[in-house]
Amino acid sequence: MLKRFRWVGAALIISSVLSSCGSEPSSAASEPMSYKDMKSMVIDILKTEDAQKALQESAISSTGNNGATSKLLSVQDQEQVRLAVKETLVSPEYNKVIEKLMTDPRFAGEFSQAVNKQNKQIHKDLLKDPTYQQDMIKAMKSPEMDKMILDVLQSTQYRKQVMTIMQESMQSPLFRLEILDLMKKAVQEELKPKPDEKVTKSKEGEQGGGEGEGSGGDQNDSGMGEQGGG
Repeated sequence: MLKRFRWVGAALIISSVLSSCGSEPSSAASEPMSYKDMKSMVIDILKTEDAQKALQESAISSTGNNGATSKLLSVQDQEQVRLAVKETLVSPEYNKVIEKLMTDPRFAGEFSQAVNKQNKQIHKDLLKDPTYQQDMIKAMKSPEMDKMILDVLQSTQYRKQVMTIMQESMQSPLFRLEILDLMKKAVQEELKPKPDEKVTKSKEGEQGGGEGEGSGGDQNDSGMGEQGGG
């Protein structure tokens, strides 16, 4: 970009010099200037102090405002910059640089803080996406995920962590009260008669009453028979 502005300034200087030279009367004005002569004249002009000063002023004024300079980028230049950045990002050498940077605690901490908010929003948006939800459900139901979860649950480290959490929770008075309330409710539920038990007891009572009536009738019949025999 800086070279471009230099060439623009040089072109302006050359055009002004050529115009001034062309205005002077000359016997050889009608003869065309050769490329070699033109090149030699341009080099001589660029070597002058005035040309160097003009180029420096042009470069300073063009680079003084970054916003204005970026606007001067053509579509082709923007595409070239984009491709250059893309090639740099996907190159193996750049991957090594990224790995080295991510292992730096300071850089990793600042990077995580910078992208934390964006990551949260991305996860929220993904959870609202039906396609993402279905993919998550499929992944959770996969045999590989089941095996991984079982391996974690059966690991000694996980069990120790669960025991530590339970012990810490039992030290809390509020947690103890909640446990006692749950135990009381469970005992009360067990002591309540269940509908199946009521039906069974009522049937047993009816059967017991019928047997009593049957045995009483047999005794009456046997007594009447003895009286008739006497």
